[in-house]
Amino acid sequence: GSFVYATNYNSNTVSAYTINTSSGVLTAVGPAVATGSAPRSITVDPTGKFAFVANNSSNDVSAYAINATTGALTSVGPAVATGSGPISVTVDPSGRFAYFVNNNSSNVSAYTINPATGALTSVGSAVPTGTSPISVTVDPSGRFAYAANNSSNDVSTYAINATTGALTSVG
Repeated sequence: GSFVYATNYNSNTVSAYTINTSSGVLTAVGPAVATGSAPRSITVDPTGKFAFVANNSSNDVSAYAINATTGALTSVGPAVATGSGPISVTVDPSGRFAYFVNNNSSNVSAYTINPATGALTSVGSAVPTGTSPISVTVDPSGRFAYAANNSSNDVSTYAINATTGALTSVG
């Protein structure tokens, strides 16, 4: 609730801002931080400790630790490979799993989140979606994930394995 983050597609960076709680005015936090190529989406985990970016053209994801005082981002390691054209990212309500939809390869990639560092580890092979997914979300219970598919005009539904974070198509 104290910071805002924005991906900068053309400059391959993420900008961080503090929020003035009285006026809502944003103030930049230092220079923008490097990402992979063409970052399209960013999300913050429920604890507010980590941020994750979908890098559309470099086909990878970046993870950052958030400074709780300043909001500044620090990379937690090299970008992690994903499917082709990651475009959207979400984190489950427990903060243990991150999901990225890959627009070009029409699938969703799942990762576990290291609770100490924010580093991502792949759960396994990406799971198919409909055609050209553009968004992914997890329901508030953390039991189901949904991918909105642009070209097939439908929504893919998945059950989330509570232990591993793996996705299983529900139909």
